[in-house]
Amino acid sequence: MIIIVGAGPAGSYLAYLLSRQGQKVIVLEEHDRIGKPIQCTGIVTQSIEKFFKLKNEVIAKKLDKVIVVSKNNKISINVDEIVMWRDKFDQFLADMAIEAGAKFFPNHKFIGFNGKKVIKAKDKKINKIKDIKTDIIVGADGPYSTVAKAAGMNDSSKNYIGMQAKVKLNMDTTSFETYFGSDFPNFFGWCVPESEDTARLGIGCFENAQDHFYNFLKKRTGSRDILCWESGLIPLYNPKKTIQKNNVYLIGDAATQVKATTGGGIIPSLKAAHTLSDCIIKNMNYNWEFKKQSGIELLLHLKVRNFLNKFSDKDYGKLLNLMEQEKVKKILKKYDRDTPIPLLINLLLKEPRFLYFLTKAF
Repeated sequence: MIIIVGAGPAGSYLAYLLSRQGQKVIVLEEHDRIGKPIQCTGIVTQSIEKFFKLKNEVIAKKLDKVIVVSKNNKISINVDEIVMWRDKFDQFLADMAIEAGAKFFPNHKFIGFNGKKVIKAKDKKINKIKDIKTDIIVGADGPYSTVAKAAGMNDSSKNYIGMQAKVKLNMDTTSFETYFGSDFPNFFGWCVPESEDTARLGIGCFENAQDHFYNFLKKRTGSRDILCWESGLIPLYNPKKTIQKNNVYLIGDAATQVKATTGGGIIPSLKAAHTLSDCIIKNMNYNWEFKKQSGIELLLHLKVRNFLNKFSDKDYGKLLNLMEQEKVKKILKKYDRDTPIPLLINLLLKEPRFLYFLTKAF
């Protein structure tokens, strides 16, 4: 028996992979509906279709351009991006797992352990705590993972505060916007179209998130009105984090498996699900296997994030000037952010002046 706590993309996709290999899998979800509450922008690269083909009803928009904005510059780059309805995407993955044989229990909250192979879970619908026997437990329960805490796997990992809201805004529905510079310290801002008159506008930062968000909102929309909040924490990848301890495993946000450059965690979690599935089936060390298969990429994202945080507004202006060249745009079109190693190698080969920015790392 394998119990997965959390029916987000990481938990549900892992449940699908394990179930189709004949494993008995139960997924506990503390909310009454899968995919709620929404705490994600839901924008991914075309790399997601290396894992499965998305159903049309999951896709809100397909975008072919990103507008990159700094204090003193603004450029347009051709890309292939997908904006998803996050609640429908989560349900789509859960349905895949259910069809493969996994069982889902909404309104069930993990409470703690009652021995090595027994967990306590609260059925919130009837307000009753149950003991459930299991051989393996996987925490796919987000940045404040209760499973990690109960297993003694907490650490000093950091989280960005991701403030996002739906707002009324007319913008080009074939492109999204990213904002960098001193108004967006240590991370960036974004504006992603959902429909002709609605956008997902957000910002990530370590502190003063509300002030930075409302300044951005007023500057971009001319008002402080929002339709609804979709905020949440964005884990910063921690290469030292323990993600397996005996028969307890962590995946997704609970394992900080997030790109530090963009805050995107969906595709890293899907990759991690394949790694963890193999580790469980073949009894391999997940701590080591994950680092071998995905750790280098996520560490590279972290290194890039660390020196981007040292950039001045003038530096961002210079960076965008180099990125505006057609030879650079072709590389950015060919390699997306989910393939960072070939992306950076080819950028440096095509434009050696990018090496200037490496001085910011020292």
